[in-house]
Amino acid sequence: MTLKIIKPNFIIIFISALVLLISSNVKADRVVISNEGSDDITIIDLNTYEILNTIESGNRPRDMHYIPGTNSLLVAASEDDTINVIDMKTLKIIGNLETGDDPEIFDISPDGKVAVVSNEDDNEATVIDIKTGKIIRVIEDVGIEPEGVNFTPDGKYVFITSEGTNTIIIIDPWKGEIVEEVLVGNRPRRGAFNKNGEEYWVTNELGGTVSVIDTNTFLIKHTINFEKKGIRSSEITPVDFAMSNNGNLAYITLGRSKHVAVVNTNNYEVIDYILAGSRVWGAAITADDKTLIVTNGQSDDISIIDTDKRASIKSIAVGRTPHTVRIIE
Repeated sequence: MTLKIIKPNFIIIFISALVLLISSNVKADRVVISNEGSDDITIIDLNTYEILNTIESGNRPRDMHYIPGTNSLLVAASEDDTINVIDMKTLKIIGNLETGDDPEIFDISPDGKVAVVSNEDDNEATVIDIKTGKIIRVIEDVGIEPEGVNFTPDGKYVFITSEGTNTIIIIDPWKGEIVEEVLVGNRPRRGAFNKNGEEYWVTNELGGTVSVIDTNTFLIKHTINFEKKGIRSSEITPVDFAMSNNGNLAYITLGRSKHVAVVNTNNYEVIDYILAGSRVWGAAITADDKTLIVTNGQSDDISIIDTDKRASIKSIAVGRTPHTVRIIE
């Protein structure tokens, strides 16, 4: 019997290849939270819930969107009148997009070419070329205090919530035209499309309701009301959505009530309320619909919610006044 001797350099190469293979299979899933009170971004490992980094942003960071192709995080820095471009490898600001005055909420077209941002103080919507970072056009008179911004799934139109006029302004961002205006409840804040874009859901913060709009007729087809024993109706202030990826459930943050409502999107019935933190605000859900993460603006933390148990399983302290949460998977 002859023994085969393995040379040391072969062992090193083999081990290195094995380590590389293992490391390539490790997910780099992250949660990012904008903290508008402390002007920074908290980055959390989605698998361990450990805080990985806290990085400086522009002044008053609010809405955020991740662009996978460039590994960039776009962050609206409201008090700087810009959108920061953050490289998620170096965790540094590498550029900015022009936005006009006081950008708060924005959305990116499905083709990734443009962003539309609401300019609350000027009652305008600004259309931005993401590649050049320059403003393409400004659409005026999109209601008083515009906030929520959502591209339709086909990318043709943008729906904008107007807090001051209690309306949804529908614009064509490519032509710079207002297409339609829909009256909803008191102080609409955010919106979300569902059922392949056939419905647009709108939170009415001071009305304590959600309006469901038929996007074919632009008519309200249903109004969802919330009621929970022990909570005053004035404390129920709906703000943000996380729609389940299978489309069957809507998770709606209820602001001062410290709860998240769970709504069946097929019959519009509220099926549960989940306790979260103080002034529960932003929301995001994982691709498998198993974990919901919400920001709590007054308790300066986030709640990790198990959607099967419909219960918060962990809270994590972040920066001051967390605003938006995004999940990068």
